[in-house]
Amino acid sequence: IKSMTKITAAQKNNLLTWLDNFSKEPAIVNESLTENYRDFDTKRNAAAGELKKLVDAFLSGQITITEFKEKSEASCREHPYWGFKGFSGQMQLNQYVNNIPEATKEAHLKTCLQLPADSAAAGKKILDLSKFIADARLKSSNPRALPWVSQAYLLSYFWELQKPCGLPVYYNSTKKILNSAGFDLDRFSNPGDEYKEFVEIINEIWLLFQGQGFKDEKFPYWFVEHVIWTQFVKMQETVDDIVPAVVPQTERAQVAVSNIIIPPSGMEWLPPIIQDMNDVAYNRETAWTRAKNVRPEKAFETKLRYAFTILGYETTELGQGTGRQPDGVAKSRGVMDGDYGIVYDAKARQDSFSLGTGDREIFEYIQKKKEELRRQRINKCYFVVVSSDFNDPNAMASAIRDTFRRTQVPVSLLKASDLLFIIGAKLQDADMDHARLEELFLDNGLITREKIIDALGLR
Repeated sequence: IKSMTKITAAQKNNLLTWLDNFSKEPAIVNESLTENYRDFDTKRNAAAGELKKLVDAFLSGQITITEFKEKSEASCREHPYWGFKGFSGQMQLNQYVNNIPEATKEAHLKTCLQLPADSAAAGKKILDLSKFIADARLKSSNPRALPWVSQAYLLSYFWELQKPCGLPVYYNSTKKILNSAGFDLDRFSNPGDEYKEFVEIINEIWLLFQGQGFKDEKFPYWFVEHVIWTQFVKMQETVDDIVPAVVPQTERAQVAVSNIIIPPSGMEWLPPIIQDMNDVAYNRETAWTRAKNVRPEKAFETKLRYAFTILGYETTELGQGTGRQPDGVAKSRGVMDGDYGIVYDAKARQDSFSLGTGDREIFEYIQKKKEELRRQRINKCYFVVVSSDFNDPNAMASAIRDTFRRTQVPVSLLKASDLLFIIGAKLQDADMDHARLEELFLDNGLITREKIIDALGLR
């Protein structure tokens, strides 16, 4: 591998620190399963062989572009080793196929999906597809319905399926981490040149890692990806979920107001009014609760109203003093695929929340609010329990499924720290609309950080 990029001494130190951190715990978390990266790579390589058949069938004309899109949707969920099922991947393919009327779109996509000879040819294909979509956007009456993120991830994913580690997959998360180390991939005027530079950087990083004794890695690009992805995940840990020992009432005034630990990139986006939300979720007093003379559990309900309002929802706080009610309703109006409502319930807990017998209460809340929303012509409804943490979410699965069976309303579990993470991501991305946020609530169960990263296109 030959690289033209110069790595500075500071960048080298960062990269070697990330490598050292990964070497101490060389594991990958995927679909909530933690396993050694080499075991993960073996599964990924086998999956690539299966998925290549789908790409070959499309390129050879055995299936249409619509069939390709539909089969890709199912396949990337069956083989979830690249995070493609989220917004930046499959959603972009769906928008391309569904919302571009030009008859030439199928032939154009085929040309771009054919495996390029090198990074220069790859860059030309990325630029070509980007220009084609930009032209379609100018002609469209609804340009927001067309793909808008860089096509480098989508194309490099399908190139990867045809030849694993032939060219590195260009994840948005990889770009963010490399930029944080000073590589400045945003300086390029077109996505093709940016991808060429990215390949050169990855090549040089691999040479650096080889010099540290990692010469025998079977999948070198994947190894570099794992090191960088581990660093990305670490940087996304915006809120410290560790609960301090219980402090006597007389000493609480001396306790730090908040235990939030947010990297600069996250802290600067979170409004001060919600920065103690994780504390009140753990049923802890803060400067705000003392100043307002409210109990943490009541403060948590109010903070959730603020949180959903900041996300752009029309939010009404219910809860205490309003009879047998959930704690609030957040409504999204004017969504391309239809308005929807989020009925939410706050569960402030010092340790963690367990559903227990609360499923009957949730069923009643859903039935009541679902009908109210329907009278307001909002036909899609989701129910979300927000708490500090959840005690064995898998144990709650049966009750959640039963509630869904009876109501046809998905029931989600969301940690307060992850809601803060969603808000930080939304405030950094003005184009993240409610249709995209809706992806988080479509399924039953725990909304994990991994699901958030995939659904919102952060990977």
